[in-house]
Amino acid sequence: MHFLNEVRILRDEGKLHARLITRTRILLGISLVLGGITIFNIIYRGADWMFAGGLVLAGLILGLFVFSRMNPVQWNEEQAIIETGRMDTVGYIILVLYIALEIGLRTFLKDFYPLSATTLILAGVFGVLFGRAIGTLIEVHRAYKAAHS
Repeated sequence: MHFLNEVRILRDEGKLHARLITRTRILLGISLVLGGITIFNIIYRGADWMFAGGLVLAGLILGLFVFSRMNPVQWNEEQAIIETGRMDTVGYIILVLYIALEIGLRTFLKDFYPLSATTLILAGVFGVLFGRAIGTLIEVHRAYKAAHS
């Protein structure tokens, strides 16, 4: 939870770009809603919780280590704030991989698990979005450590 304190400290110091805070809050909010829907469907509709959990874990790992690099977090020397950088070539390649993963996951699940495909897709998307949000918070933590060492 000290990540949130670091975000608050950086925001109070004026060293954290407001768009970065908003983007991270939106990612966390959407991912938590999708996670709640997934849990509801697992509990009340009998979706396969082992497969959904595996998709959440795989999505979390991909979101944390791959898809969080879509929009890099960087220190702006001129304005002395942490902000999101522009997508570079790697960011666009990762975006294409993200779209391919979503389409492939949707196609595979609808073909092999037609009854619970929506729940399983939401589980995977939840993992990816939550991983992206956590990855962004880790980058903010690194910048906080660099600024307050």
